[in-house]
Amino acid sequence: MDPELRTSIYAIEAACAQLCSLIARPSDALANKFFSFYEPACIRIALENKIPDILDETPSGVHISELERRTGVDGGKLGRILHLLAAKHVFQEVSADTRPFANNYLSRHLMSNNPMSSFSLHVTDECFKAASSLSDALNNPALTPSTSPSDAAFAKFFDINGSLFDYFGGSSPKQKKRASRFGVGMMGWDNVVEASAVINGKFRSIFSMGSPSRRNYCSYPTLRLILQDFPHQLKIAKEEVWPERCPEAISNNRIEFIPLDFFKGPPKQDCDIYLLKNVLHDWSDGDCIKILKNVKKAMGTSSRILIHECIVRPGYRIPKEEAKFIQAPEPLLPNYGEARIRQYTVDISMMAVLNAKERTLEDFITLGETAGLQFVKLWEAGELALVEFVPLQRVDDEVVSDP
Repeated sequence: MDPELRTSIYAIEAACAQLCSLIARPSDALANKFFSFYEPACIRIALENKIPDILDETPSGVHISELERRTGVDGGKLGRILHLLAAKHVFQEVSADTRPFANNYLSRHLMSNNPMSSFSLHVTDECFKAASSLSDALNNPALTPSTSPSDAAFAKFFDINGSLFDYFGGSSPKQKKRASRFGVGMMGWDNVVEASAVINGKFRSIFSMGSPSRRNYCSYPTLRLILQDFPHQLKIAKEEVWPERCPEAISNNRIEFIPLDFFKGPPKQDCDIYLLKNVLHDWSDGDCIKILKNVKKAMGTSSRILIHECIVRPGYRIPKEEAKFIQAPEPLLPNYGEARIRQYTVDISMMAVLNAKERTLEDFITLGETAGLQFVKLWEAGELALVEFVPLQRVDDEVVSDP
């Protein structure tokens, strides 16, 4: 999306939300927030029963009795689920007679062949359940200071001694299904945050931890990609995601899949770009430094690291000459408030699911310096950003003698 258009949309969204918070009675505004958790619960029910797919077969609308027959869910209860979602602009009620529910602009993006559906189910299942245990984890004196994934709310809800990724590596059908869904769902998340940012320059190879964008691949017809990740996630990418979404990358031998435990060793040597997309927000500061140090070991003389993640903006206004980011015009909140709320909701999700976090630019610079890297530049890229680093040059002190 054009950056100016995106900024204009942010301003409109922020203004609408701020205006509603000012004109509504406080009790009304707060009660709506208290009850808002029912919306994702209803979305999950609709998607697990493929309601958008069924409605797509008959654009004019489908009667609730037919939805009951197709899904096995009680029609009266399912109708109430869809009533709530239609009131929130997901689906639409057509009439009171034979065809009451139909898809609309939003629900059509939730059909099962759209990665947004998989992403939604990951959020409304694993993340939603973790959030329900967040208060218990934070109020537990033994757990609240911990940064271990095994002490996260997710681990406590699912009763596991490990992380989300350990869970995804499990052998049960439910674990395998959730792991596969997560892999596809990350492509839906890429669409949300416009992750296919253009990286300008002449590069031969890009190493990626996480999932390199198919659009970035298509933008560089001579580029070679090396994708490295934990074995179970890499297996999904190699056998499911890339063959379905970008088979030409495999047939043209332009992507290489290499298993990697990035805590135990470096990635492939001497790549031009080391792209860490949505990786560091999964880990504590100490673990991030280990990852960055291992990547640094693999870097050549012209290599750079690009960290592709959310950058958390402050909620207070900074003098214009000191601000590193575009701020919303007054009287809007300088961080665009509701329009850019995902930087904060994803931060809380990382806390609940992995005991990890999103970071400020200053946080990333500190991590890089600790790992022996020098900050170069911040690149705005949709809802995410690219933080560029190069190896920190250490020059031995020299004694210069006068001639």
